[in-house]
Amino acid sequence: MKSSLAGRVSRALLIAAPLFVVSPSAAPAADTGPSSRLLDLMAQGKTETDLGHFDVAIRALSAVVDAPDASPALRAEALVRLGVARRGAGDAQGAVQAFQRVADAPNLDAQTKALLVQALGGALPSAKRWAEVWPRVSFAVDRSQPARPTMSVVWPDAPASKAGQSDARMTLSLTDADLSDFFRMIADISGLNVVVFPGVHGKITLEATDEPWDRVLENVLSPNGYAFQREDNVVLIALPEQLPAPRHFSGRRIDVDFQEADLRKSLAELAARGGARTEIDPTVAGKLTIKLIQVRWDQALEIVVSVNGLEWTQEGDAIKVFPRAR
Repeated sequence: MKSSLAGRVSRALLIAAPLFVVSPSAAPAADTGPSSRLLDLMAQGKTETDLGHFDVAIRALSAVVDAPDASPALRAEALVRLGVARRGAGDAQGAVQAFQRVADAPNLDAQTKALLVQALGGALPSAKRWAEVWPRVSFAVDRSQPARPTMSVVWPDAPASKAGQSDARMTLSLTDADLSDFFRMIADISGLNVVVFPGVHGKITLEATDEPWDRVLENVLSPNGYAFQREDNVVLIALPEQLPAPRHFSGRRIDVDFQEADLRKSLAELAARGGARTEIDPTVAGKLTIKLIQVRWDQALEIVVSVNGLEWTQEGDAIKVFPRAR
């Protein structure tokens, strides 16, 4: 299954060609020097890569990389784009070599690192978040298949990858999109209940082509410092430390729809639907808005407890709910 965001976001190929105007009365053109020549080669390399003319792109970008008068910033950008062109041509080893030269550069700046992240298929968070984390972002090379090595982005404090197993796939192009809008897309494409913990917010810039939705979700969450956890037909999204420990749920399936409902009464109702009663700490209070479809009653209880910073235990038919220990 593929998801296309036509009508909301679209992926466009923008091809720019230089315009030359020749006038009989024009004065002789001044020598544009090596900088202009290298910029023209860079533009050619980008355009030919977009067109799929990888051999032409590789020649142009290689000329920039090898030019003795290329600035470090220009050479680094050319290496990133050379890696993309080589990857497009099927040269996985050459692509990783180009990418690794950039990743290993001693003075890699935020802008070039962002370009490399995007070239590797990673997502970029908001400008504010990127300014906070970019020095700690690193890269790893997987050589488990020597003929086809790959490089990936390693985000600080992100949990180990557990994505990429879903059959439902997504194709999308997002620029500085709000995370809440993206989560709605995930719910639509996956058909699952997506529960977002309070405080989760941010922006994302991402290109994805026919990728599993869970891998796309992970690529979006990691740059922003969030993680997800799937249990049955529910996906929880939160800070890693907010996600509850894995738990087995066996209760009957129910639908849940609370709108600005009293939290204590909602907890009692959920327990009652599982044939249990509640003993709720007197400090627990608040309102609850949540909608879940065909989840097990004990999992619904766990979700409500977790998103409100609470914990619960069960002894016989008694469910005790209390604030989470800090």
